[in-house]
Amino acid sequence: MDYAEARSLLDRLPRLEVKPGLSRTERLLGRLGHPEEAFPAVHVAGTNGKGSVVAMLDGVLREAGYSVGRFTSPELIDFRDRIAIDGEWLSEVEWAGGIERMARALTDTPDPPTQFEAIAALAFDAFSRHAVDVALVEVGLGGRFDATNLARPIVSVLCNVSLDHTSVLGESIEEIAWEKAGIAKPGIPLLYGDLPEGAETILLAECADVDAIPIPASRIGVEPATADWDVATYRVVGPGLPESVGLGLLGGYQRGNLRLALGTIGLLRERGFDLPDVAIVDGLRKARWPGRFEVVRRTPNVVLEGAHNVAGAERLAADIESFAPERATRQLILGVLADKDAEGIGRALAGSFDRVAFCVSGSPRALPIDRLREAVGGLFLQSMEYDSVVGALEGLVPALTDRDTLVVAGSLTVVAEARRWFEEGH
Repeated sequence: MDYAEARSLLDRLPRLEVKPGLSRTERLLGRLGHPEEAFPAVHVAGTNGKGSVVAMLDGVLREAGYSVGRFTSPELIDFRDRIAIDGEWLSEVEWAGGIERMARALTDTPDPPTQFEAIAALAFDAFSRHAVDVALVEVGLGGRFDATNLARPIVSVLCNVSLDHTSVLGESIEEIAWEKAGIAKPGIPLLYGDLPEGAETILLAECADVDAIPIPASRIGVEPATADWDVATYRVVGPGLPESVGLGLLGGYQRGNLRLALGTIGLLRERGFDLPDVAIVDGLRKARWPGRFEVVRRTPNVVLEGAHNVAGAERLAADIESFAPERATRQLILGVLADKDAEGIGRALAGSFDRVAFCVSGSPRALPIDRLREAVGGLFLQSMEYDSVVGALEGLVPALTDRDTLVVAGSLTVVAEARRWFEEGH
């Protein structure tokens, strides 16, 4: 089986359907010899911030000399970027080999796994075969019934809880918190960020039920010091941690993610990982994560920010006012997925942008232009419409002046298409 054949097989699996339960993933892992048992993991859940926390930890651990597996979703640059080992995507040959090893379990069953479940199993198999020292595993959706919940964590992390994927996870903060709290494991510390009161109550009850160890990240002090378009500097107060760190990930919301990363570093140290201060400082400064307040062009400034839910849009609005204080210089390209709160996202961003260009990505889940216009068109002073992300970029970018700041936001599928356009040299 070659990579094209492996992709073809994966694309025949349910991709948009969410199936409850872990039995399908367990069956795949059994076919592969239970690779999830071969490495320790840091399991990261949350509505927002998962990828950023993983990126920070990946930078620090590799700077300290450890071999690190990374599993994230969805893909942003390429289909293969979900699985990386020591910063390099898993090769096409290894993708093909892993899919071939579990091909029968993917097809010869009345209950086929989803594409995500198959890729999660492939990631665990790759981490085992490469004998990584630790795997950083990002939850795909929720936590309790997510395929990644079969990992063997030495630290679990819950970044935050807000309304997102309500059609699947529940329509209240408490219901969503219950799903995400399901990553708690007996005897394993669960580090958590700022949570609504109801969510924290659910989390603490879950930890008590399974004998996990809840640890609030608030015990670590992180205060912003300076920030520019290249690096953000923070003052840190925490046991044994550097007093100051520079972070390559921009955006004020990274403060909370940095606190979680530093808390995880402390817990990993307690579990025997040698993570000297110099590795922390250098790893955080080098940390990058595509599509999270990613500056892809300067003068004029172009920023890619997923902001795929209301909480993310609110944080983006606050950040852009700090980085580009002149309102008249800001422009927005916006496209969202159909299962998102388009009106809520639009309201959060309309307070910071007068001009918006609506677009639709190539995703089958993309919200059509007419429905996006209906949901948020009246919130902005000026609006334009394009039938694609590329069309919006071709229409707006050439007309930007050196003082302008263009933000592409609303969904990671929109950001991914925009990122490819800039990488092609436009």
